[in-house]
Amino acid sequence: MWFNLFYMLKWRLILLIVFTALTIKTNAQNYPQNYFRYPLDSLPSLVSPFGGLRDNHFHSGMDLRTNQREGLPVFASADGYVSRIKIQSIGYGKAIYLDHPNGYTTVYGHLQKYSGKIAEWIQNYQYKNQTFEFDYVFEKPILLVKKGDTIGLSGNSGGSSGPHVHFEIRNTKSEKIINPALFGIIPFDTLNPIIKNVFVYNFVPDGLLLKQVLKINNQSIISTNNPNQFIYKKALELPAEMYGFGIEAYDYIHNPEDEKGIYEYSLKNKNKLAFRHTLNQFAFDESKFINAHIDYPFYKAAKTRIQKCFIDDGNEFSSYQSNSLKGKVLVTKKTRDTLVFEIKDFNQNKFILLVPIVGVAFKINKDKQDYLKLVKEKKVFYPFKKNIVKTDEFLFELDAKSIYDTVFCDLGALKPIQEPALSIIYSVYSPSASFHKAANIAIKPFSVYLEYQNKLLLAYYFKDRKDFRSAGGNFENGFVRGKASNFGHYFVTMDTIAPTIKQVFINTEEALGDSLHFYFEIKDNFSGIGKYEGYLNGEWILLDFDAKSNMLTYHFDKIWYNLVAQNKDSKLKNTAIIKPEVLIRVTDKKGNVAEKTFNMPIAFE
Repeated sequence: MWFNLFYMLKWRLILLIVFTALTIKTNAQNYPQNYFRYPLDSLPSLVSPFGGLRDNHFHSGMDLRTNQREGLPVFASADGYVSRIKIQSIGYGKAIYLDHPNGYTTVYGHLQKYSGKIAEWIQNYQYKNQTFEFDYVFEKPILLVKKGDTIGLSGNSGGSSGPHVHFEIRNTKSEKIINPALFGIIPFDTLNPIIKNVFVYNFVPDGLLLKQVLKINNQSIISTNNPNQFIYKKALELPAEMYGFGIEAYDYIHNPEDEKGIYEYSLKNKNKLAFRHTLNQFAFDESKFINAHIDYPFYKAAKTRIQKCFIDDGNEFSSYQSNSLKGKVLVTKKTRDTLVFEIKDFNQNKFILLVPIVGVAFKINKDKQDYLKLVKEKKVFYPFKKNIVKTDEFLFELDAKSIYDTVFCDLGALKPIQEPALSIIYSVYSPSASFHKAANIAIKPFSVYLEYQNKLLLAYYFKDRKDFRSAGGNFENGFVRGKASNFGHYFVTMDTIAPTIKQVFINTEEALGDSLHFYFEIKDNFSGIGKYEGYLNGEWILLDFDAKSNMLTYHFDKIWYNLVAQNKDSKLKNTAIIKPEVLIRVTDKKGNVAEKTFNMPIAFE
């Protein structure tokens, strides 16, 4: 008995592996297999798959798990050369780009440090140009790598929320980002994705009205002969009208509790494809279409991302397939149909949901009527055209592709109650809409503040005047001009306060600090850090800046060790010891400067 059971399980596993391999081969038929290796010394394990749903963008690569550790070797996925090095305090942090002979580029982000000749080149460049952050594109191959070479160590640099490696594969020529799974870089996965909720929408001039939510659970669905297919028990009765549908759905790769983004989902109506979204590749300038891909107002309110099964007129994301109605479903009183929602992962694990729908006679939609009354007096912005609001003291300009749909907006001018507003507060506010491209905005400050021209900038808030944020900008020809990345309430303010600097001791057991690093915390009250510099006894030193922790780090290098060597020599000769002094200078984005000198411990070894 046990032998038969083992034999049966063994063959099931073999068949599963064969089926998975054939499926992956079908999906990846246009992409080279076994060319790129996994860039870590472990089996593929994902924190986040390709195309995951993020704030204002689709995730452009895979996030590779490092078990919350830093310092793991990161390997070149194939032969090639370093084509770009980008170091910044946000974004990908310490990143490296490798071009390969087969026409693809691999990207490795959030590194802790670089290795070997790459690290040497970077440090020489940073000292020569006296900068930590830079973006350098190599015009010709200088730093060559072989498949499996260590190019750096894994870390948590940039905008990372925890230790991991961000990994991408791009088409070198078009720069489109491609799902690494198409090249065979994918973890073993036998877990099915699921649909948690189905959402039913009515359409209004500037978007959607949520009509109904179908909760998908053991009480609301019944199984079929297909183990991956389920039927919603109760037929959905819909008055004759046009509808849109959305789903809250998740994939599971490594365990059934860890929710991930889904690779593909589709909707069929009348046994024909109405809509399909497949995450194989996309371009960077498409990524912000996520705000049209999901129900953006619902996400802002409930922090749950509902993925639409239809396409807004202003949504030009390239991954969709649809019918002539762009996935929308027309219901008449004669409709008797079954909607088929199907989601699947790259390994073809599936969840199929059948939802019977029945059309009934049209009836007046009170919610829609109330909504139309509510927006009747609001300012209307239209997609696919330039929208301008202009007065003698205010300019707001939307590009033709700045918005995805018609937007009804609160437009008005509010008198400031008190500082920090140094102008009229101009409202261009819609809580349910987002920008694809930032708007041009200009506001005239009160004349009494014109003597502070170089300190003036724009600020905005959503609802609470006390919770205002910097929108940047500069004074020009009587106005403070900048970019608005959100609908909101905008005004002129100023920043005259310099940043703050203090030394931090990471290792509290050592009164004089870490034996290999010096740490400094730098903060700015509003406009943000613009520039930072460090000098050791007057000589420029390289400072590593992590924006999320506001931390500057000086990793002891040749400048420090040269001083150590001089002091060792002075001690032997009984001459004066050189006392180390570190000067930190920080400038914010409005030119306010803070400078502080720290007397450091004298080191001899």
